[in-house]
Amino acid sequence: MPKALMNIVYVLLVAVGLVAMYSLLNAGNTDSLLRPVFPDPSKDVYVAVISSLIVFVLGFVVFFNRDSEGFRNLIEMNGERIRQLRNEGRSDGEIADSILAAMGSRSGYRHNMAHKKLVVYLSQYR
Repeated sequence: MPKALMNIVYVLLVAVGLVAMYSLLNAGNTDSLLRPVFPDPSKDVYVAVISSLIVFVLGFVVFFNRDSEGFRNLIEMNGERIRQLRNEGRSDGEIADSILAAMGSRSGYRHNMAHKKLVVYLSQYR
């Protein structure tokens, strides 16, 4: 994801997070800052729920972007070795195992998840 778009996502995450926090802490308060926008205090719950869901979705976008960027950087750093192993006729699964073994990961749940993601990113790398 482009850097400018990620900056927008971070700004939205902070802004909507502040709205969610404020609406959760002041739900039903007759002196709330939300009164000019929502005169009925019963709407505060809806504002709190919707803003919290938006924060959840934006947080997922940030997490997914950081995760995929890490794998892309790993592949870029090992680009020469990947090309060499492909010239030797190795599959993406074998290359992923080689990279993970070099990082000290040999088995387990995290290893299996990293292996699957690495194979996907290797298939896109040329």
